[in-house]
Amino acid sequence: MNGPSIIHQNGKASKPIKVTHKDKREDVRAWKFGMMFIVCLTAVIFGLGSLRGWDAKSGHTHNVSMTSRDRFLPEPFEEEFNITGRYGPDAHYRWHYWKLPPEKATALTRIVVWLCYVFHQIFVWMVIYEAQKMKMKTKEPKYSTEMAPFNWHALYINAGFHLLHLIQTQVFYDALAQDVSVASSQGSVIMLLVLVLLLEYKDRGLAFGWPTEKSQGFFSQKLRLGSKPIDFIRKYHGYAFAWAAVYTFWYHPMENTWAHVSGFAYTWILMLQGSLMYTRMHLNRYWRLFLEVWVVVHSTTVAVQIAGPELDGTKSWPMFLCGFLWLFAMTQIFSLSFWKKLPTFTRILPFAGYMCFNVWLFSWLPEAKGRAWVRMNEAVRIPTIQYLLAILAWFAMEAFLRIQNRVWPKGNHPNSFALSRTACIVYSLLVYVGLIIISWLVQSQDILPCTNHSESHNHLHHRNMSGLCFLEPEFSSCEKKCRVIGLQENTTIAI
Repeated sequence: MNGPSIIHQNGKASKPIKVTHKDKREDVRAWKFGMMFIVCLTAVIFGLGSLRGWDAKSGHTHNVSMTSRDRFLPEPFEEEFNITGRYGPDAHYRWHYWKLPPEKATALTRIVVWLCYVFHQIFVWMVIYEAQKMKMKTKEPKYSTEMAPFNWHALYINAGFHLLHLIQTQVFYDALAQDVSVASSQGSVIMLLVLVLLLEYKDRGLAFGWPTEKSQGFFSQKLRLGSKPIDFIRKYHGYAFAWAAVYTFWYHPMENTWAHVSGFAYTWILMLQGSLMYTRMHLNRYWRLFLEVWVVVHSTTVAVQIAGPELDGTKSWPMFLCGFLWLFAMTQIFSLSFWKKLPTFTRILPFAGYMCFNVWLFSWLPEAKGRAWVRMNEAVRIPTIQYLLAILAWFAMEAFLRIQNRVWPKGNHPNSFALSRTACIVYSLLVYVGLIIISWLVQSQDILPCTNHSESHNHLHHRNMSGLCFLEPEFSSCEKKCRVIGLQENTTIAI
């Protein structure tokens, strides 16, 4: 039986797609395999961690854990001037708890994880490139229910590197967190979430399903973002999303905590979606909505797990839970096509329900002085940042495309398309390499903004013209080792 035609960006309809029963569809079977794979992998991660006695839930449980004191350094809640990254403003936010102590990290532990990451990243990008090149040459429908060779290649590559990461964690443990800052991992995920807002913009707008590509009226036409940057993101988003997923995946070791496994589940389903490129399953709206909403589960799980005694353990998770639920209720839920069949006024209902939940939650959540009703501003922070970044990203992309068109106007050069594509690839790689280098410098040189607070302590600073400081401890390597041992002994005695 023939299904509906696919309308491409140029407005032309392709041939009708042959739709088969879901159980016989290759893309659905591949998706089911992917979901079963991550469930089984999660069980193995928990099983191996339990066998080895790993119970490192967070830095706050360091002194009560049976094995964490032998595996990690404690969180630097009090500044230590003897180890890079453990002193200066907010050191405990910059220090990643789940990594080997500096004296246990070797050239081998670093080289192995970096090689794994680099090969995984390159292989995935190569598959995306080959898939796009193949689709440009074929006259077949762009999306199919069948899995092409490049789909299987991507799926096998991602599954294989997951198994490799599991082995690497058990043997060497350390991930990229030893060498690059935690902000780089978080930033890659934020970039992905922001680009998804633009990727889905034509179909659902930014607020209550407005303004979409089909929205009419004066305000819709004046406020609607132009389509060229959106089309560009739709065409090349696979490369950026692959970087966000693969980089974040290799940033963390496969630790047996709910925060870690929910994060690995998130990076896996993103890689699974990438492996299903050019299939009908890749376009499934419920699956795409699930991909966006999973960040609510993961971020809240992380915030609950690492919660300390501040505000009775409620310091962070309300901001993540309510912040990402705001995005769901105002924007993401309108990915589902049934909203277009309902009266426009019904679109306020999800957000109204969300606000009722907010009022209930913040009516009893305490702040520092024990008062309720004063923390509702936390729900606004994440959506405000996300929406602003989405608009800024659109302007940045618009500027890039205008510069590109001035350099290589369409039709003025026989190879203008090839040159344009090459420019995009080179530019993206330069940005990618630059971000990695900056992240490595931030981590290795312990670069942070100079403040009066940090300068009041007894360590040396080298300020540069940008207002950043390179913090240099005054202790020799021998003194460092002695002070670390002394710190651990004192901590043990205090239990």
